[in-house]
Amino acid sequence: MEEENVPLYTEVDENNLDSWIDALPERSNLLQLPLTHYPYPSWHPEYDLQFKDATTPLAPEQTAELYTLQVQLIDTFHQAIRNKNTEVVALLIKSGYVSPDVPDAAGATPLIAAIDAGNGAMVCTLVGLGATVNGYGRYSDAERTPIMVAAQLGRLALVKLLREDFEADDGIIAPDGQLALRLAADAGHREVVAYLPARRGGAWRRWKTHHDVAVRRIRDAGRNIYIFFKFFLYDVPRFFVWSCPKHVIVLPVYRSGKWCWENRKRFGGWCKRQATEFPGRVQRAGKAVWRGAKKVPKAVWKVAREVPQAVWKVAKEIPGILKRMMEAVWRFIKRIPGVMKMVCVWIWDTLKAAGVAVADVFLKVVSAIHTAVMAVLDFFRSIKLQDVWNGICEVFRAIFIKMPQMVWEGIKAAGNLTKKILVGLFGCIGLLIWYFFKGLIWIAQYVPSQLWRIICGIGSSMAKGYHEVMVWFNPKH
Repeated sequence: MEEENVPLYTEVDENNLDSWIDALPERSNLLQLPLTHYPYPSWHPEYDLQFKDATTPLAPEQTAELYTLQVQLIDTFHQAIRNKNTEVVALLIKSGYVSPDVPDAAGATPLIAAIDAGNGAMVCTLVGLGATVNGYGRYSDAERTPIMVAAQLGRLALVKLLREDFEADDGIIAPDGQLALRLAADAGHREVVAYLPARRGGAWRRWKTHHDVAVRRIRDAGRNIYIFFKFFLYDVPRFFVWSCPKHVIVLPVYRSGKWCWENRKRFGGWCKRQATEFPGRVQRAGKAVWRGAKKVPKAVWKVAREVPQAVWKVAKEIPGILKRMMEAVWRFIKRIPGVMKMVCVWIWDTLKAAGVAVADVFLKVVSAIHTAVMAVLDFFRSIKLQDVWNGICEVFRAIFIKMPQMVWEGIKAAGNLTKKILVGLFGCIGLLIWYFFKGLIWIAQYVPSQLWRIICGIGSSMAKGYHEVMVWFNPKH
């Protein structure tokens, strides 16, 4: 079968697209048109089943060609949606090649793609051609309806269009418990929150989805702590106390004793042979010692004669050694100004950051006091208690969140400065020293960091539960 490559069309390709579509009917029975889902890749178990309705068996290259053609059709369709080309979209749907609900590779439906592109005209075109208004599609790795996506993106005009003109249901609860209202509120789109009606529901699913993530983090942190202590308190001692003695001493002795026992019949002859040959060996050893002793005076005289020459050679090398030592000391001294510059810059940046943090806390305190005083003087007409509470929360956030973050950033900057100083002064040796101490610090803080992950997971789950309780009292919270 002759291969035809399908290009990705843009707004200027309509004439070529017409001629290409006219050549497709001969393959319509194989393509299973209209396409309603994204084709399965070759490794998928249903890859061959998507061509099961072919009138004749297909060769592997034909199956691959049809798969490529299906992918190109769907990609062309969705590319036209994102390029706001309503003519191409209408042509592909009316010609019966794609369904108005066919998703792309990521699982996003055409309506969701049009809303993501912010094109109301494309939304009207797709709905007019039969797209499902309340159907689910993938968006941000979650199942969402079109009105949920519009609310999450804060596109009030599209939310009104879907709800008022196409009767989209904003009360649908997603599998993870999300509502269009909650997505808009969490994203901070107050105008969309004000427009949508107050709806309750999905709180348990939302909390459970969040809680499952927190539980996974807690479980991973607990497993990491278990592996850490198992390695240092069990695996390492077991290696030195059990494995090494077993494989270095016990097993070799056992195997040697076993071999001796299995060969005990030959062992007596071996001992007799050793005893017979022992006097000869002693005699040969004595002769060798005598020959070596006779050479000692000559060797001593030779060494005594060469010592002055060796001393003279060493003496001649001393100036060069001293020169190289002075050069190394000079290179070290030349690096000190650069290191001092880095230290001064770090001190200045730290003081500047500390000043900014203190000034921020001061301004937050002043702002909170000003808000409270103005609220009292105004008898809480234009300034509400919520505004006063928000000011107090900002003060605590600056003290207990931003300040610790600033301190942590200073600690990290100090660590990087230490690395630069060691590398600047000692080169590769300094880098090795830095990594050694970094490893020790990592070991010391590993368990506390995992415990902090557990605490954060528990706190996050509790905070989410409190948030959902407040949402139940005020759905537009």
